[in-house]
Amino acid sequence: MMITAQSKKVIPFRPGDAKRVGTECYYLDLIVWLNGEFIELGDEVGFNYGCYVNGYGGLTIGDRVGFGPYTMIHTANHGMDPDRPRREQGWVKEPVSIGNDCWIGMGVVILPGVTIGDGVIVGAGSVVVKDLPPHTVAVGNPCKAIKQRK
Repeated sequence: MMITAQSKKVIPFRPGDAKRVGTECYYLDLIVWLNGEFIELGDEVGFNYGCYVNGYGGLTIGDRVGFGPYTMIHTANHGMDPDRPRREQGWVKEPVSIGNDCWIGMGVVILPGVTIGDGVIVGAGSVVVKDLPPHTVAVGNPCKAIKQRK
């Protein structure tokens, strides 16, 4: 299937898709959306094509947040007990919080337990493993703030 500017679809979130769905929230064509009952969306949240979102550990997204294509958000991870088989590890839940007016670039990975402050821009391909302070521009793997926006 080829998706072009003429064929892509903007699909609105429905109220039952998440614990809270703000006004004008949407995604484009294809998204993996897991454990929506633990996800809260502010107003005007948009996910571009191919995003992966797992809200199992709790996910809160503020108003006017945009996610580039192929962004991944993880809110839980496997347990890490070296004395138990992987299948018996269970899950460790760690919520993710993303503030208002953030721009998350293409291919960004946001790992469990991270808080991203208001007004943050995360550059394409970054891996966010630690909190990012408000109004910063952050890039890299691991992602680090490189400058202030205000």
